[in-house]
Amino acid sequence: MKHDLQDLVLRSLILVAGGVAAALLALKGYGQALPAVAFGGALGAVFAAGLQPRPEE
Repeated sequence: MKHDLQDLVLRSLILVAGGVAAALLALKGYGQALPAVAFGGALGAVFAAGLQPRPEE
């Protein structure tokens, strides 16, 4: 259970950090950078999912 909670907290932190970065970019007038932020976040999520520990058989 602890691993599941830690995973949830880490994913939530990544989402919050991405949201804050996107908001700051939009407020500063760098709206054209938002697709790159979204792509980077998606790419990071894919790599994070690939690094998950595999259940032992």
